[in-house]
Amino acid sequence: MIGSTAASVDALQASIRAFGLPVLFGVFILKGALVGKVFPTSVFLPGYVVGGGLTGREAALVVVVVTIAHILGQLALYLGISRYGWSVLEELPYVELERESAQYRRLDRWFERYGGTAIFVTNVVPVSRGVIAVPAALSSYSTCRYTLHMSTATLLYHAVYVAVAIVGVAAIS
Repeated sequence: MIGSTAASVDALQASIRAFGLPVLFGVFILKGALVGKVFPTSVFLPGYVVGGGLTGREAALVVVVVTIAHILGQLALYLGISRYGWSVLEELPYVELERESAQYRRLDRWFERYGGTAIFVTNVVPVSRGVIAVPAALSSYSTCRYTLHMSTATLLYHAVYVAVAIVGVAAIS
């Protein structure tokens, strides 16, 4: 019984290692574009690290890969809104941000007041990740500045999630 359980765990880890990173890349592109909100980062990212039994170096690679994917998704959203306006959001599934909503007005005021700091903070806070792209793109905020603030925050966010998973596994072991 124990031998078959160990074999099952080994097979699961091999599957995660073989298919997990490409799947994560796709999921995080969708998350960056606000479409992937149905995929909770708090489950997928640490789950991959723990389930795959990754080393520190492998986990660092995962952080880089999912960060690049998320950046690509957010840039697609940002550039789409910059070019086509609010209509881009109307075509996205799972996006519940209304132009006249109190939530959007609050977000827009926050962006107008804090600019890059607002971009950074909303990309570090799990609930608000990515939505700042809307007022930033509609205001013609610099793509380079947007990318800098968003990328830095996204890298930090993913690094923390992966580090917590690694520390948690080490504490249990």
